Amino acid sequence: MNKRINFEDNIFILNARTRMIRDLLLLDTDPELFFEKTIDDINFIDNTLEIILKNLIENERLLDRNESFDSIFDLEWEFSQALSDLFNNEGNISALQFPVHREKIQVLRNRSLERRKVIDEKRGPAEAPTMENAVSSDELNELLKDF
Repeated sequence: MNKRINFEDNIFILNARTRMIRDLLLLDTDPELFFEKTIDDINFIDNTLEIILKNLIENERLLDRNESFDSIFDLEWEFSQALSDLFNNEGNISALQFPVHREKIQVLRNRSLERRKVIDEKRGPAEAPTMENAVSSDELNELLKDF
């Protein structure tokens, strides 16, 4: 793939869609109108996460790569929470109401967990904050010489 991928924007959009699903599950919505669309959205997010992660892993020269891994890891966690909500929710839009989808949702939960493991393996160690002085000792002496 020769085109430039904007990981940050793609992850942002998927995060917004995932939060929208979680919000939807809190509302008293009509399942006949929204359940299948919610399942479609979840499948879309799952497939897109798979593609983005694959591209991120392949792109070893990306600046801020670890930051992108951190962002996608957070998104995967949010996505897994949405899947858990859908799986366990007792509201109108729930796998409890539509048992035929329970197995599919469990498969998606497992895939999300596997991706989080891969991300954890691929991202580098967290950068330790540097203890660099904001003001050099010479500058500090100059500033304090009148005191």
